[in-house]
Amino acid sequence: MRRRNSYRGTAALLLVFCLTACGSKQEYYRLSAEPAAAVQGKNSSISLGVGPISLPAYIDRSELVFQSGTNEFQIPPNVSWAGSLQANIASVLAGDLQELLGAREVLTFPWPAGRAPHRRVALDIRQFHGISGSDAILDVSWRIEDAGGSAFSHGNDTFHEPIHGDGYAAVVAAESRLLSQCAAAITRSLR
Repeated sequence: MRRRNSYRGTAALLLVFCLTACGSKQEYYRLSAEPAAAVQGKNSSISLGVGPISLPAYIDRSELVFQSGTNEFQIPPNVSWAGSLQANIASVLAGDLQELLGAREVLTFPWPAGRAPHRRVALDIRQFHGISGSDAILDVSWRIEDAGGSAFSHGNDTFHEPIHGDGYAAVVAAESRLLSQCAAAITRSLR
């Protein structure tokens, strides 16, 4: 009799787990490049690469992370990045820089075989998340190097962007705008 009750208890737990797991909808998000002001023509002389990009361990994961208190972070179980966050950041920055500079192409690290850029932007991201009830933050430093690895220029900044609306889509949109702000600052360093 005891064995039968333990099987029933285990079966009931499995049923509850399956219903909970099946009932929860997984959400996926991607950052996106921001439309820039029109640039007069494309500049074919610009050969630029974005990367490598270093991320802090707390956001180098598949799930979205947001700050819910002074020293508290939340990682929602059903909200994830659609792919690598590092690759998505590089791609968005490349798109933003391409628009701002009027470049024909901006490469992302690792460079395609035989196509190393003349200049590259390496980034060290220290913070990149939304803050509950507030805004999103990007704390980053960058180095612009020539093909030989010598520093051409560098910068260090903290950007803030308001989160308009509720939900994770609003947080990701604010984070996308943060990358646009960063691309504008890098563009000023390049000029």
